[in-house]
Amino acid sequence: MGVRIILENPKRVLASVNSFTNNYKDKQSFVSTLRELTHMKKVLFTCIGTDRATGDCLGPLVGTNLKRLGYAVLGTIDQPLHAKNLIQELQKIPTMYNPELILAIDACLGHFDDIGTITLANFPLKPGSGVHKDLPPVGDISIMGIVNMGGYLEFQILQCTRLHTVMKLASDITHLIWQAIPATQRTSSFLPN
Repeated sequence: MGVRIILENPKRVLASVNSFTNNYKDKQSFVSTLRELTHMKKVLFTCIGTDRATGDCLGPLVGTNLKRLGYAVLGTIDQPLHAKNLIQELQKIPTMYNPELILAIDACLGHFDDIGTITLANFPLKPGSGVHKDLPPVGDISIMGIVNMGGYLEFQILQCTRLHTVMKLASDITHLIWQAIPATQRTSSFLPN
C-alpha cells in the first residue's frame, strides 16, 4: 500500500532506527519503547501490503515471519491484508481476536536519506496514502519501514524497489518485535480459557 511519511509533529514518532547502520543505542531504545507500549497486552499485528509490488511486500513479509514465531497476525505473504480486503478484515478483529492493542505495520515512502529507517509511532497508520488511496486508519500504534523515496510516481517506485532493502527491513522489524514482546504475549493468549 505504501504510506507517505510526513512528520508534521515529530513528537508522535517514539523511536527510530536505520536498518543500514549498526546503532546499538537506537535499537535498544526502539525495543524498550515497544516493550513499554505492549507490556502485558494481547497484541494483534496487522501487516499491510501485497506481494504484487516489491516495495509493498514489507508488511506481509513481517507478518509471515511473526506468524512463524507464534504471534497473532493478520496479513502474510499467503494471505495479504491489502486495499481490496482491508475493510472486511478489520471488521472481523473484535470478534475473532479481541486484542488489547493493534500494532499496524506497513511500508512507506520518504526522503532518499531516510531509506532503511524503521519508525515506531503512537498513532495509527493510514495505508494507501502513499499511492493516493482512501482507506481507514489502522492500529493503535504503528511501525513503518521506509522502503524507497516518494514524491513522484509512487506506484511505480513501489514496483521498482530493491528486494534487498525490503528483506533487510522485514528481518530487522521482526527481530525488534521478537526482542520486545515475550512469548507469553503470542497467539496462545488469544485462545479461549
